[in-house]
Amino acid sequence: METRYVKLDSPEALNSKKNLLATEINFLNIIKKIQNYRQLRTIELKKKLTLKTKLNELKAKINSLRKNLPSAKISEKEEFETISEKTKRKSLEQELKEIKEKLASLS
Repeated sequence: METRYVKLDSPEALNSKKNLLATEINFLNIIKKIQNYRQLRTIELKKKLTLKTKLNELKAKINSLRKNLPSAKISEKEEFETISEKTKRKSLEQELKEIKEKLASLS
């Protein structure tokens, strides 16, 4: 294999050296960002793992409380009906009518 040399002018050589150094800087910055990402990712995974273990512990405690505490004899359907009755609102027209009747009775 032959080795060939190319003669560059002084400004071209300087420009190519600057470009080469700029690409090296860019590569180093990319490597730094990748390392930073890896560190942050490991921290995130550790926090997710601790959160998962704490949630599992909490779930176990709640289950043990449910087993130990007495339960009410209300069925879910009855409970839902009582809640829905409390949350029902009268229509605006009915409310206005009642307020007018109260005003008329006070007059």
